[in-house]
Amino acid sequence: MSWEYSKYEARCETCGREGFCIKGSDEWSRSSTSWIGFESKSPDPTAVGKKRADSRDEVPFCSCGNARIVFGQYVEDG
Repeated sequence: MSWEYSKYEARCETCGREGFCIKGSDEWSRSSTSWIGFESKSPDPTAVGKKRADSRDEVPFCSCGNARIVFGQYVEDG
């Protein structure tokens, strides 16, 4: 059971701070999301319980206080 990761550029919509989004998946259809350059926290337990988010999907927020982080262009496989 191995994980595959892809790296994407990420940016705060408010202040323009840049970083990266790392998306991972395995052959059992599990997923993970982590962030470089931004703070992150665990997803809301209700969203996990209702299968709207995976427990391994970190939720990003910027040091400016904004939680609207968008990811864009693909960078590389990890």
